[in-house]
Amino acid sequence: MEPYDYLIVGAGAAGCVLANRLSKDGTKRVALIEAGGDGNAGKAIVRIPLAMVTFMAPALAFLGGPKFMSWFETEPEPGLQGRSIALPRGKGTGGSTNVNGQIFIRGQREDFDGWKAAGNPGWGYDDLLPYFRKLERFELLADPKAGDHIRFGARPLRDQIDGRYHGTEGPLNVAPLRSVNPMARAYLEAAQRAGHPLNADFNGARQNGAGLYTFTQKRGERVTAEGAYLDPVRHRPNLTVIPDTVATRILFEERRATGIAVRRGGEEGVIAAREVILAAGAFVSPQLLMLSGIGPGRDLARLGIEVVEDLPGVGRNLQDHLDVTLEYRAKSTAPYGLSWKALPRNVLHVGDWLLRRRGLFSSTTGEGGAFLSTDPARERPDIQLFFCTGRANTQAASGFTGHGFLMHVCELRPGSIGRVALTSADPAAKPSILYNFFRGNSDMAVLRAGIRAARHIMAQQPFAPHLDAEVDPGPEVQSDGALDAFIRERVGTLFHPVGTCAMGRGEAAVVDPESLRVHGVEGLRVVDASIMPSIVSGNTVAATYCLAERGADLIKAERLPVRRAA
Repeated sequence: MEPYDYLIVGAGAAGCVLANRLSKDGTKRVALIEAGGDGNAGKAIVRIPLAMVTFMAPALAFLGGPKFMSWFETEPEPGLQGRSIALPRGKGTGGSTNVNGQIFIRGQREDFDGWKAAGNPGWGYDDLLPYFRKLERFELLADPKAGDHIRFGARPLRDQIDGRYHGTEGPLNVAPLRSVNPMARAYLEAAQRAGHPLNADFNGARQNGAGLYTFTQKRGERVTAEGAYLDPVRHRPNLTVIPDTVATRILFEERRATGIAVRRGGEEGVIAAREVILAAGAFVSPQLLMLSGIGPGRDLARLGIEVVEDLPGVGRNLQDHLDVTLEYRAKSTAPYGLSWKALPRNVLHVGDWLLRRRGLFSSTTGEGGAFLSTDPARERPDIQLFFCTGRANTQAASGFTGHGFLMHVCELRPGSIGRVALTSADPAAKPSILYNFFRGNSDMAVLRAGIRAARHIMAQQPFAPHLDAEVDPGPEVQSDGALDAFIRERVGTLFHPVGTCAMGRGEAAVVDPESLRVHGVEGLRVVDASIMPSIVSGNTVAATYCLAERGADLIKAERLPVRRAA
């Protein structure tokens, strides 16, 4: 068979964007390969927003969540007294957008301007805003009736949105909550009393303040990358989706990539291409590069891998968000939960979902949020809060029974720099992952301050009718030392790994910022969250969609090599 023009490895957010945009030119043959299964966007466990809490709960594995998950794990982390952290990633077409919390946050202007200042022209905030607008169908502006049920402060939420920051014709629907739990209202009032201004739009002119999140949902159902970008173009005859196919290494003729070696159903094979684009994420993209001879030359040679290009930055610069969870027991039944008192209401929630796509099942429970600075001298937020209107939690909650609520405290820019490395030349061996939390330039001061800010919000009068007690870490944990011990024991990530194939032009850079080509070789690019030179200040999926949109334009602007005669 004649080689594909573009062979995309990985069908997550970036891969689905690339498949859509690159196959629009009917003269280009595009293939998208994915290690997991296909056709996920229509499955009930994916469509129902609340179902996200089941994907990582072993007791609920019978619902089918594990088949959408790949699991990695850190090495014992020295800064966490040797504790390892579980690292789930989504699997199947749609990738992690099948299983994530659906919160849509772009990040801060300073994040992207920082990329540009670090030697990445074209990647500043003003450069990327048109792409954020292009990918988005912002429901509050696109649909005159959307958000009629939500008042924010004293005015309708829609009236407080600045249209200059949003698109209305993109493939990805971004929507407000279908149903707002009363606890989210109490949270907003408490945040104001604690001194935090309301912010109707975290993706608008400023990020600071407290507000309600927006979500990748439509009519109360999850919107995945597959549903938004891939399903609408499956009919294109020049686009081929190849699921259940594991890429094992990149094939080269001299220094040009010519395709991918794959494993499918126990059989080995080859898919030829004139250009290979890795979109497999911050763990697998660097792993594939290293398995193929691109990476730290001395480390690869030690494993018996022939070095194609000695690129020391491959697998380095690993970054993620740090997160701890405060858990509260409720004395009212206003928070979501399972109890005899709440049984009639929960039955109504089932009907509300089936008939109107509203109520509990349209919520991820992570309804309220805030961005705040722990440094009085700086306005730029370094903490993100997630207020959850129930106890169910993907990281470490007590469970679904009873009533309570959670407050996630996330450090946006922890300063820890980790790495991904090979343990073997065998593609089936998981890579070694080390984050180096609380080492180097990373300490606990920001998280400690964030915990105290969250507690200050929870201590406000609007929570008085509902709050029974702080369960974790508990009211006795107050001193710096006690909080540090709690953080070391409980801190995790928000599953936002980035940076391991960073763009730039320095010695540690892996891809060229103006083409996203891998330095030193031909016919090979990386377009996913691994190319971020530094982590963005918020959930990373929005920035991943954006960089893939811009990456597609960079790719289309170049001419492919002339096809060789068969």
